Amino acid sequence: MLKILFIASLFFAATLAITLDESELKSLWSAWKVIHNKPYTSGEDEARYAIFRENHQMILKFNSENHNVKLGLNKFADMTSNEFSQKYGSYHRKIDNEAIARNSRPFDQNAVKDIPDEFDWRLKGVVTEAKHQGHTCGSCWAFSATGTLEGFYAIKHGKLLSFSTQQLVSCDTGKNEGCNGGWSEYAMEYAGKKGLNLEKDYPYTAADDKCKFKPWKTVKINKSWQYITSNNTNAMKNAIANIGPVSVSLQGDKDVFRFYTSGTITSLDCGAHQNHVVLAVGYTKDYFIVKNSWGTDWGMSGYVQIGTDDKINDGRGVCGILDLPSIAI
Repeated sequence: MLKILFIASLFFAATLAITLDESELKSLWSAWKVIHNKPYTSGEDEARYAIFRENHQMILKFNSENHNVKLGLNKFADMTSNEFSQKYGSYHRKIDNEAIARNSRPFDQNAVKDIPDEFDWRLKGVVTEAKHQGHTCGSCWAFSATGTLEGFYAIKHGKLLSFSTQQLVSCDTGKNEGCNGGWSEYAMEYAGKKGLNLEKDYPYTAADDKCKFKPWKTVKINKSWQYITSNNTNAMKNAIANIGPVSVSLQGDKDVFRFYTSGTITSLDCGAHQNHVVLAVGYTKDYFIVKNSWGTDWGMSGYVQIGTDDKINDGRGVCGILDLPSIAI
């Protein structure tokens, strides 16, 4: 435990230092490989170290500029921006006119006028720990869906259950594409028809395996899903406070999001092109509290704070978070 804390302190110091000499940086590289279990061959090691070094320099420069956000050398530090985008940002979400037609009455932000200034479903015991989709499976849509459904079920029944993401990846194959991407809305629709196994009964494998869910162990959760009025901060806050955690999509492949460790992403360059699906579980005046699916060792124990400004990116909000929010019903 002391060794882990010592290594963690090294990484924290390394993101605040003005510079590190080559020997210090190589020591940091060696520690990073141990923490993230990256036993590279000699040829690979040299190439990956060069990328790590470049990312480290970028992070130092960024953190020295006194932004509201701090970046750090996390598990993605050995990947180039292009590699990361191809692996974690290759899914390009588009508006589904058929789905909109079926759900033509989005949640009305005026239906409930009184909402608290701050709200956090984690404090009410309806949010599971941040999970990890893995490095080889683009299943963020399924994790966002199960997060929404877990919250919906817990609020309704007073019991927090962890539902099977693998069932959605392997079995909901009508329009969703497993590890190649999908829609959390279709996943919620599937759950409304079929129900879901618990995570313990159908564990996650991070692969497009054959469908193996157990019908006799499914839990009935919801009927379907509904859009929230797009490009409207008040609508999003209203839905979070009065219904539950909200499935949201945003752009998640920019460096400010990839290496995020703390603070609030506001007007920094995080884009607005939907290629990642996450879960909004709360808010304050200034930011949404967002649960990611990259594990608890990313961000703030798996979470990121995204600004609530609905005037930027043509109303789509910071990182595009207000573009296509949806909820279970």
